[in-house]
Amino acid sequence: MDNAKIEWYRTPVDKALLKELAKKSDFKGLRKTLSFMLGWAVTMSASVYFFLNQMWIPMVVACYVHSTFLMFFSMAAGVHELSHGTMFKTKALNEFFYHLFCWMTWNNPVHFRASHGLHHQLTVFKDPDKEVQQGPVKDKLNFWNLLQWFTFDWTQFSKWMGLALAHTFGKADADYFFWNPLFEKGDKRRGQMVGWARFMLLSHLVLMGVFIYYQLWVLIYLVTFGVFFASWYGKFCGAMQHTGLGESTPDWRLVCHSFTGGPITRWLYWNMNYHTAHHMYAAVPCYNEGKLHKAIEFDLPPSQKSLWSGLKLLFEIKKRQKTEPDYIFVPQVPTVRT
Repeated sequence: MDNAKIEWYRTPVDKALLKELAKKSDFKGLRKTLSFMLGWAVTMSASVYFFLNQMWIPMVVACYVHSTFLMFFSMAAGVHELSHGTMFKTKALNEFFYHLFCWMTWNNPVHFRASHGLHHQLTVFKDPDKEVQQGPVKDKLNFWNLLQWFTFDWTQFSKWMGLALAHTFGKADADYFFWNPLFEKGDKRRGQMVGWARFMLLSHLVLMGVFIYYQLWVLIYLVTFGVFFASWYGKFCGAMQHTGLGESTPDWRLVCHSFTGGPITRWLYWNMNYHTAHHMYAAVPCYNEGKLHKAIEFDLPPSQKSLWSGLKLLFEIKKRQKTEPDYIFVPQVPTVRT
């Protein structure tokens, strides 16, 4: 894909500090990923226990919590961070968890890594960045989307199942976002993307057959389709990345939101709440993102204090766009740097 190189503004960071922050750690990577796997095992076990004991209301609650949590394994957080290859010093560990989390959430690791790399190079530049395209806030935060996010996300389910099937049958031009196509004919990644889709679909079908045979119906929900339910928390975090801001501006401070958030949100969201810092220095692992944010905070617009205050801002932008369709929120960039 032939795109002119964009000269992005980056807040200067001391080279020694940046080198320290960019260090990868197998210990910290395992601490993060295994803590997520533990949470997944707990919500899974609770759901199965309630199912086996015919405790239907607790089962539904446990399944809902499981789905809400599972969303953060996906490109909303876990898959996203692992796609950068920054979590582990040992590449094989990074790739293992990247592919595992992709499988758990119906993501395609070949497609997402290539797509997201382009998103970082072309962040919300109109037309070149086809992963994230700006539009009115109502296009994202509307009644239909909110209803789906709190219940069953039919829009994402139908699109992603359709794409898995299309790729399985060799239609490599089919795309998760708006690339047309992401991989040109002759690119070996087309075959890799198709191969992953076939493996993912077949393995899920085999597991579903096992669950049906043993009448463990709840596992069909938990293992195969859980990520398409109760996605609200992850989707709200995702909405706080670029929504309501400008486009085609080579300054990540003006096209990314950041919010500090509480410890639970930061843990679930893999510190991607520090989104401006992440775009400026994507080689810094998520477990050092808070330190990076503090190091460049003097040069950033004021961060939202929580996810909820950030969402309040988005709804205020949405309200204003009803009477001013061209309105965008312009963050206040510091005029004096220290």
